[in-house]
Amino acid sequence: MSTSLNRSAPTDSEPFESGPVESGPVESDPTGARVRRMPRRVGVLVIATVVVVTTAVAWFASRDQVVPYTDPQSTGLLTLCDESGKPVTEGRVDDTPFAPIVVGATPLDGRIPGDLVANATLYGYQPREAIEPLEFSGSPIGGPVPFVDHERPATRVVPDAWSIANFVEVFPADLDGYVQLRLITSVSGFGANTTSYDTADIKVDGESWHVVRGGHADCTGAAALLGD
Repeated sequence: MSTSLNRSAPTDSEPFESGPVESGPVESDPTGARVRRMPRRVGVLVIATVVVVTTAVAWFASRDQVVPYTDPQSTGLLTLCDESGKPVTEGRVDDTPFAPIVVGATPLDGRIPGDLVANATLYGYQPREAIEPLEFSGSPIGGPVPFVDHERPATRVVPDAWSIANFVEVFPADLDGYVQLRLITSVSGFGANTTSYDTADIKVDGESWHVVRGGHADCTGAAALLGD
């Protein structure tokens, strides 16, 4: 007489029986070797994982790029340009000039007659913790430069002007490496406008610097904005 036994679990000597495992079809590569294609579900999972990891890395990298101060008198952002009409977003601290042309975003006061000569001077300022931007210490990076369009203030940084290294030697970038750039405009008979100005914020890291908060104006033809 035969007896039927119910198998509840595999033993160590018996293979575990499971349902069919999905796998891709077997193909041959040009050399004749048999290659099994990755199942579609696995491929989608790999792509999704890469996207998640890339997004996380970008998020962690950008967290440190938040300027730790806000200047209430900043009315616009500065765009740094080179002589060929391309934006400058980074460089070496010893570069002179670190950005040959700086273009503002805020037009002059409309009450200023358009035929008056306007000048713009680039300043560097030293951000400090728990200090309001009005109290930042700073100095001109270069001298005043005339610009021809009251709607688009601009200035030139000449080769013998201060480099970023020169500036931070006198005004150390103690607040996470930040330096604030301000474009101060002036018109004969009206004086310098120090109550509102365009700004850019750069970060110094060792021997290099890069723009953290700046404008995106078109640098094409920026040199034509200058009257020097």
